[in-house]
Amino acid sequence: MPVTSLALMIFSVLAAGGLTIWALYAWGALTVLPLLMVLGLAARWAMSHVPYDDSHP
Repeated sequence: MPVTSLALMIFSVLAAGGLTIWALYAWGALTVLPLLMVLGLAARWAMSHVPYDDSHP
């Protein structure tokens, strides 16, 4: 993994954590937690395995 990708990944995790803490402080848990759950489910769906389809020539 290139150093730039590693640094960007670390920065992204830190930024997401900071943004989550700020949102919890600004809007409260009852607003932010459902949004985090939706984002988590969307990320899970986006990274799910897609089976190979060879039925079309």
